[in-house]
Amino acid sequence: MTELSKTILEIPELEKIQPDFSVIKILDKETCENIQAIIFGKEKNTLKILTTNNFPDQLIKIAKKLEDEGYRSELYYTSIQGFGYALKRYDGLLQQEQRLQEEQRAEKQAVGKWAIAVIQKLFEKRDTIDPGEFISQIVSLSFQAGASDLHFQSEEKGVLMRIRIDGVLQEILEFTHNDFRKYLQKLKFISGAKMNIDYIPEDGRFDFTVEKDATSKKIDARVSFMPGITEESTVIRFLDSTAGIKTFDELGFKGKQYDLLQKNLEKNTGIIIFSGPTGSGKTTTLYSILNYLNNGKEKIITLEDPIEYEIQGIQQSQINYTKGYTYEIGLKSVLRHDPDIILVGETRTLETADISINAALTGHLVFTTLHTNTSIEAIARLLNMGIKSYMLAPSLNLVVSQRLVRKVCPFCSTLKDPDYAESAEITESIRRINDIDPTMKLDFHRKIPKIVWCDHCSGTGYIGRLAIVEVFEVSEDIKKMIVDGASAIDIYGQARQNGFLTMKEDGIIKMLEGLTTLDEIRRVL
Repeated sequence: MTELSKTILEIPELEKIQPDFSVIKILDKETCENIQAIIFGKEKNTLKILTTNNFPDQLIKIAKKLEDEGYRSELYYTSIQGFGYALKRYDGLLQQEQRLQEEQRAEKQAVGKWAIAVIQKLFEKRDTIDPGEFISQIVSLSFQAGASDLHFQSEEKGVLMRIRIDGVLQEILEFTHNDFRKYLQKLKFISGAKMNIDYIPEDGRFDFTVEKDATSKKIDARVSFMPGITEESTVIRFLDSTAGIKTFDELGFKGKQYDLLQKNLEKNTGIIIFSGPTGSGKTTTLYSILNYLNNGKEKIITLEDPIEYEIQGIQQSQINYTKGYTYEIGLKSVLRHDPDIILVGETRTLETADISINAALTGHLVFTTLHTNTSIEAIARLLNMGIKSYMLAPSLNLVVSQRLVRKVCPFCSTLKDPDYAESAEITESIRRINDIDPTMKLDFHRKIPKIVWCDHCSGTGYIGRLAIVEVFEVSEDIKKMIVDGASAIDIYGQARQNGFLTMKEDGIIKMLEGLTTLDEIRRVL
């Protein structure tokens, strides 16, 4: 605050003063009115007090109390009229502070499209906000909007901020390169990345707290920095441990698919593989399975990169390639710890696959993931890696492939008759499903979900996601076919005879149950 030229102030001088509300609140309004004194500024440990000096004794007591708290007092005098004007300013500042607090509370509670609106509002006034505070609020609000990850994508014209909600990216903001650099540095600082490195990829992590329904929860954020043509691009992935464990029904395992999974989880040996691209929900499914099997009677050890959720009662180990701790090294060590159940986060190499399969053949139940488009393709993938068919066949119990589709909004979706093209596609799928599994008895004339829009779904027509799955059980006849070198087409034919349903067919079933739409199934497959 600028220095005051005199100690007697009237309204014209008072109008020029910008009060410091943080010190005004030292004296409550009632006290100010009673002794006709207001604290309006501070320089170091000196408080500036405006007073009429009509109540000197009470003012001396206040000054003494402030002195005991480490403050000096500097008095400025005014008339009754001047004090009345200052008191009105006090009321205005108090209302302004209350509005600000209400806005901050609303920001902390904002969800969905309201959180996105707050992000855009903050962006407009970003130059008035500390860069660290601004980027922290953007991160928190992105999570509150329902995002699973936040992207700052560097392009020639600038840096695009996009968030992924229910698997779909939405563009929210655009920064200039110069503008974004200060926020990039703040992200590197809070995530523990090296701030002077921009020519190789880096990873980091941090956590933040969000409030919902008067409770707080900690969210873990994993950050990846990657060099680009102009600037580094940044992706922040949100991990909410409270949302990581679901029931099999919540995940999307229903009917025959659920029964096959449940049956194979009761086995003590063998390997169960989960396939699908990044972001298809494999990790969430695996954590839910581990939580289901975590009964305290069996030893469960995991090798993960990264450990996304901590589960009490399970021994979890973090792979660290930079320090030479690989899946191969970890697996060899795990087997010396006498586990009953092993999770290998990802099978990338022949050595990892070989050790996992040997473990499955020697009294362990093993879970792992593999990047293939369909469940049956996992067999060819492992054989191409170099696994011997006579080792693979007896060890392989089950392969689950999955994708995530958005669920229709329960608040606004309605039902409709399918159009001509939809009807033909659905009818053909229903006919195949009923032929393969006559117990399904699917209705050819059932209505299907129609997308509408409302505030609950932020105008998208969808809320949340579930898995569409194909569960391929490696039966005894298929094990023999693997050993005999049968083709993928022949194995698929036998699986169909055994009642195997594809992901698309599982999606059609869930659409007929009113859970998703044909457009969503087409989008992900």
